[in-house]
Amino acid sequence: MKGPNAQQTHECSSFTLAVRSLLGVIWFALWFFVAFPGALLHQSGAGLIPPPGPNRLIGFALIAAAHLILVSQIALFVRQGGGTPVPLAPPKTLVAKGLYGRVRNPMYATYVAIALGEAILYRSWILFSYTAVFALLLHSYVVLIEERKLRTRFGALYERYCETSGRWLPRL
Repeated sequence: MKGPNAQQTHECSSFTLAVRSLLGVIWFALWFFVAFPGALLHQSGAGLIPPPGPNRLIGFALIAAAHLILVSQIALFVRQGGGTPVPLAPPKTLVAKGLYGRVRNPMYATYVAIALGEAILYRSWILFSYTAVFALLLHSYVVLIEERKLRTRFGALYERYCETSGRWLPRL
């Protein structure tokens, strides 16, 4: 039987994981969605104010939707996986619910959607190019590093998961 202290310890650890996730995602976002794109826009001579037109609405809508999905996936990592998306505190259990039930990398896909949203927002070919390179780097990281680690950590469970879910797109 768990006493109130055990419950408080569990809540505290979930809170700590949530804060770690948030800090890790903020650090990642500052580099990959603010600093790098801002530097590219500056180097290309473009301003940091998006040009007028429907691109503002489309880009902003894509960025906002991706952030909502991202927050839900981080919450799932904390609640179900007992960890964070940050490699320093990875989930203790394989997360295969929610979007992860159909696609193995929805969080990375949302990162690409954010970068794409910025490219649309600014109507910037340099940011479209950045998005392509960013997506290629994420794909390489997933295939060469992350999937190997997950196979080692979760073994046959991860293999079965790979058979039922697509890497980037849902399996039909």
